[in-house]
Amino acid sequence: MKMIFANNVVSNTLSSLAYSNLASSTTHNHVDGLALPVLQQVFDSHFAHTSAHDLTSLAGLLEQNCRLSQVKALLQSILNTPAQLATIAKRSYWHGNGFLKIVLLDQGYKLRLHIWFNGVACEENIHSHRWGFASHVLQGALRSEIWQDGTDNQEQPTIMADEYRYTAKQGDTPAQKAFLHRTPLVKSQDVVQHAGNTYVMYPHELHKINHPGDNLVATMICTAPTDSMTNRLFPSSDNPTLSPAQLTPDELREAIERFLAQC
Repeated sequence: MKMIFANNVVSNTLSSLAYSNLASSTTHNHVDGLALPVLQQVFDSHFAHTSAHDLTSLAGLLEQNCRLSQVKALLQSILNTPAQLATIAKRSYWHGNGFLKIVLLDQGYKLRLHIWFNGVACEENIHSHRWGFASHVLQGALRSEIWQDGTDNQEQPTIMADEYRYTAKQGDTPAQKAFLHRTPLVKSQDVVQHAGNTYVMYPHELHKINHPGDNLVATMICTAPTDSMTNRLFPSSDNPTLSPAQLTPDELREAIERFLAQC
């Protein structure tokens, strides 16, 4: 994981870097009015001219165009456009890791708003990803843990966990998990990302999101395009949520209005 901050340098074991002036060293477009079609043009252009592996540039794009005030304006625009709201609802759902996953754009890359509301259950599964991503924290403090595979040189792993191969939904075939083996894992760090922080994660990295408790937390995340359909999963229960139900337009409207009223 790389943690990227707007005005300070954080030194830790996660290869941190300064984000004091990323915009001046990387070419990005800046959107003042966050109409979704305009935002799509910005991200389409980025991925047309920038490697999907360049997550630092992607983080800069989020930092410039997906600040809280801009996202709130975008959400209000979506509420005022019923057809757009209905389209987004069809690809949005409550994720098993405790957040509302609103997929704003799905163009190979995905631009998503994640919201952890007070009182929502969280499975806290350790997992890798099928894609690299950049994330900008909009609201609250996102707490997570970084995990690594144990080695023979370590006296004792933090845990022995059941490892599964998670395969994403493909067409009419639902998402599924397949048990692989017991795996020694070591927790390497506890991380707190505060509102205004931007960070990136690479597909191989293992992490676990901690339940935010009574606090509202929201992040804007953009996942890079990928051809991979599988990732590593260490579920915290025997029956992790693999096929959540999509939202109705009314449910999405209610959730967006609730978020706008609280942030």
